[in-house]
Amino acid sequence: MELKEERELKYLRQVLAEYEFTFQEILQLLEWSQKKRKLYKKLLNAWEESGDIYLKRNGKYTLPEKEGFVKGEISISSGNFGFLDINGEASVFIPGSYLNTAMNGDTVLVRILKESSDGKKREGEVYKVVKRNRDVIVGVFEHNLSFGFVRPRNSPKDIYIPKKLIKGAKTGDLVAVKVDFWGDEERKPEGEIVSVLGSPKDTEALISSLLLNEGIEEKFPNEVLQELDKIDEDFSEELKNRKDLRNLDIITIDGSDAKDLDDAVYVEKTEDGYKLFVSIADVSYYVRENTELDTEALKRGNSIYLVDRVIPMLPRKLSNNLCSLNPNEDKLTFTVEMDLDKKGKVVRNDFYKSVIKSKYRMTYENVNTILEKNEESEEYKGLYDKYRKIDEMLKNMLELSKIIRNNKKRRGSIDFELPEIKVVLDDNKAVKDIVLRSRGEAERIIEDFMVIANETVAEKFFWEEIPAIYRVHEDPDKAKVQALNETLIKFGYSLKGLEEIHPGKFQNIIERTTGLPEGYLIHKLILRAMQRARYANKNLGHFGLASKYYLHFTSPIRRYSDLIVHRMLGRSIEKFMNEKEKAKYGANFEAIASSISKTERVADKLEEDSVKIKLIEYMQDKIGQVYIARLSGMNKNKIFMELENHIEVVYNVTTARDNFIYDEENFKIIDKRNNESYTMGSTMKVSVVSASYTKMEIEVIPYVEERAKIEEAEEE
Repeated sequence: MELKEERELKYLRQVLAEYEFTFQEILQLLEWSQKKRKLYKKLLNAWEESGDIYLKRNGKYTLPEKEGFVKGEISISSGNFGFLDINGEASVFIPGSYLNTAMNGDTVLVRILKESSDGKKREGEVYKVVKRNRDVIVGVFEHNLSFGFVRPRNSPKDIYIPKKLIKGAKTGDLVAVKVDFWGDEERKPEGEIVSVLGSPKDTEALISSLLLNEGIEEKFPNEVLQELDKIDEDFSEELKNRKDLRNLDIITIDGSDAKDLDDAVYVEKTEDGYKLFVSIADVSYYVRENTELDTEALKRGNSIYLVDRVIPMLPRKLSNNLCSLNPNEDKLTFTVEMDLDKKGKVVRNDFYKSVIKSKYRMTYENVNTILEKNEESEEYKGLYDKYRKIDEMLKNMLELSKIIRNNKKRRGSIDFELPEIKVVLDDNKAVKDIVLRSRGEAERIIEDFMVIANETVAEKFFWEEIPAIYRVHEDPDKAKVQALNETLIKFGYSLKGLEEIHPGKFQNIIERTTGLPEGYLIHKLILRAMQRARYANKNLGHFGLASKYYLHFTSPIRRYSDLIVHRMLGRSIEKFMNEKEKAKYGANFEAIASSISKTERVADKLEEDSVKIKLIEYMQDKIGQVYIARLSGMNKNKIFMELENHIEVVYNVTTARDNFIYDEENFKIIDKRNNESYTMGSTMKVSVVSASYTKMEIEVIPYVEERAKIEEAEEE
């Protein structure tokens, strides 16, 4: 859409929020020429098709939301129902029969059928698909006598494939199908097979299909690679424009398997407090605005860390080599230098382009071992001897980190302690181990330093009115908070004083329930009540961090938002930016923020699903085995549990209505056979009955000793 048209649509929507207009009245309002009536009618039709305006039966235009519609991106589950999540509003549940022709990821206009009065989900139906997410969809192929059809995982409708367009696919194959017709009330969607991916039980093919379903290419286009080859790796001439920090004992601290090292830190204790240097890889030096590399980076939005592979935002020559702050190599960086007093307040800061040489490539594991100082441990002794030179700095880092952390806690920053699984694969990409991601002092040090650097840059941008992409986290919806509080009261807790929603109230509940049987459920309920953090071209604060100013500056190798911030920081340092330039960037950043917010959501879902696929593979040869499971959540259809090996499983209560009663009010289930009740944190013996790629879940049933004896006797 042209900039002029965008402005006209924005203005028209503002006016339609108050009034309704006919086509003729809109012509006059927008000062459109009568001679171009047909052209402008087409434009209004396009805006109506996109769900931005709505034409009523009386011939007047209004806003769709005034007529009970909402617009957004639909998520369709494997259970063939959909959800529409709209920032600041209750989610909209869409039953399978009301999805019409919508596919997962489509932008749709939904008519609200049932409003929410308690912050819980509304119900609606898809009125029309405004924009297709993509025309290539992945599913399982089934051959019939004279035709075939594809069953997509996240769609209630099969896709009809004419015989001549089957192209060698066999029943059971995982295929990619190009949809040529999306279907209507009388006909199913139709398409043609474009590629056979493999077996739906091949986890590598399944994970590749996740990427294909989202239109994500693993390989970079040729024009990007050609441009990459032309990059001059010799930056010796650039050094005269930079502050030389190569004499400092700057280090990186990352996971042992990390390859894209984009942040390095240095701390020294001063008479008045501390001096903290946070140096970030200067990706903007290599990836210039409006180049092929830049266009591709924006399209990707972020790197994607799947269980078995990484889809980088930038080619590996940049992400793992030229930009990565590898040890003992001269690297171009952007540095935020901060003087902090003894209470952890930033009293002076400076921002500049720099060159560093990282002295050590530290891992979280090694730093944690050094900080624990177990002098009986041979591992500690070996690490201490190797890194003796920076031992004092590591102590100062921990000291400063704790001060910063306490400041965050005092102002009300929310710190969720939800366990996160890490799946370790062997050389053949089979599951080798399942562990919980640790969060020791080393991880917290880097987290604290990155947060304060991001806040410091954000505050500079805000007060100097530098165009930026901010990381925003808006206040939770009041109706959702009210609903959450009603649930908390049942567990004996309360947020109190709901007229003022402050993050510290949520953090207080989290601290009080950590380690308790109901803690995991309560933490998840609090998380669900929060809005999702996103990117915006305006500073709206960060509720979860209790920050007035926040953006992402510290990971430009893997996040496009950070690359934008680096460019703007560089421009602000080098030259004055006039109002015209600021307006131009501000307008562009609104669209970019929307785009990268979406790519981030997609990446999060892909990462989660890829882990789930590997866990399902791991459990497939464990059908019938018995485990101790702890209840972690429930609804009227399913009970969610966690096995001893941290894998989440489900018990489908709908298949056992005769035996169990779900007490929604008190968050417990009652076994009618023995009147035993189970609440959050309760444990029970369960038997694994299925591990399904189709449902994307591992199903269990309660293990009953008597039933097991009967089954054993029958087998004999």
